[in-house]
Amino acid sequence: MADGKGDRGSAGQSSYQQLLDELPRTGPGTRGGEMLRRYWHPVCLSVNLQDIPIAVRMLSEDLVVFRDGRGQAGLLGVRCPHRLASLEYGQIRDDGLMCSYHGWRYDTRGRCIDTPLEPCDSKVKDNIRHLWYPVEEWGGVVWTYMGPEKENPPPLPKIDVLARDDGVVKLTDGDIRNYNYLNWMENFADMGHATILHGLVVRDIPDELKPYNDYSIENWSPLPLEHVETDFGMKTVAVLDTGDPQVKFVNTWSLVVPVHWRFSGIRSGFPPDFTDERQEGGGMIRIIDDTHFELLRYSLTRRGNFTGGWLFGLPKDLKGTAEEKPYDKRRYKGWEGIPALEDLVLQESQGEIPDRRLEHLATSDRGVIMLRRIWHKAMADVAEGRDPKAVWRESKPMLEVDTFHGHVHVNALKIGPENMPSSRGGAGLIRDNDGKLVFA
Repeated sequence: MADGKGDRGSAGQSSYQQLLDELPRTGPGTRGGEMLRRYWHPVCLSVNLQDIPIAVRMLSEDLVVFRDGRGQAGLLGVRCPHRLASLEYGQIRDDGLMCSYHGWRYDTRGRCIDTPLEPCDSKVKDNIRHLWYPVEEWGGVVWTYMGPEKENPPPLPKIDVLARDDGVVKLTDGDIRNYNYLNWMENFADMGHATILHGLVVRDIPDELKPYNDYSIENWSPLPLEHVETDFGMKTVAVLDTGDPQVKFVNTWSLVVPVHWRFSGIRSGFPPDFTDERQEGGGMIRIIDDTHFELLRYSLTRRGNFTGGWLFGLPKDLKGTAEEKPYDKRRYKGWEGIPALEDLVLQESQGEIPDRRLEHLATSDRGVIMLRRIWHKAMADVAEGRDPKAVWRESKPMLEVDTFHGHVHVNALKIGPENMPSSRGGAGLIRDNDGKLVFA
């Protein structure tokens, strides 16, 4: 990716300025939107899709998701092509979704299969193909592919948390944000903020974990961070010195383009969590349009994980731990002290679509710069007819992401595109001197 001084494109803009303008756009026909349409996206949780259609806006398109009477999920344009009535108010039938206005009925692939007010020999329905997108249900989620290969889309990448069977998966939805999705994604590529923003109020780990925390780790602010591009996107790795020169403490945060973020550890692994506890978590973004998105969070709890002392999601009535002052007229009062709320406040404060050309990036922004380079390459690949990063043509049983959190001998430390050891097989659980699980 060129800097702001050269590689002039249209209207005298540099390629970097063009990137900043084009990347936040999510609609069809935009460079950002066309890039996003090469991937699978979450639509809703399967448990929420019952016998009533749900209107859903995806990538700036107004759609309706439904489950027909045979249990098959479908995703159609929200307006019936007959008289533009909303299919959100349609009726579920065994073979599809019927418009409640005049009875036109559509199957899950947008084919009109009935026009009951037309003559028996009418061919009207044969000429109708309503907007549709393929869907797949997996891992408790309804997914869609909105790209050009609707009839034969690339395989759905099966993110590790939802693919594993060694614990209980929890999914939550409903956290809708009124700003561009990149504010969230870039925040996760910018883990240097953890010791400033999430250190405004002094916090500690739960008392039950303190006997297993490594208090020999002292120099962790600012975090020494390495940013690594991977086949799934990128990861940020913090490597900290311990009291033993042969042992390091490692924490890893990963981004799977275009919508997943992953971590392990207590409270996303933020300091001062220096335990070997790996609580696999993260989530994915449902991109609504240029200025809205929804967070769908997931976690994996295994036998032996510590289950107390951390917040999952962002309840609507959540308040910070700081004092609310009567003369504070800001929208968020006393917001400091809860990392999820702290992230919301500062990301929202950047604006719906921030004018990134006004930024002054510094050395601590290397992760953000890497992520933008990845986006830049992905958009260029799509424009030139190639698959972007993290689109695979062969199905994988699991997309395993690096979330290593814990102690490692210096000889086993790897900082590169390959993953550090997974938490599968009982790893990343706190054990006593006899090897027994402490929190089982």
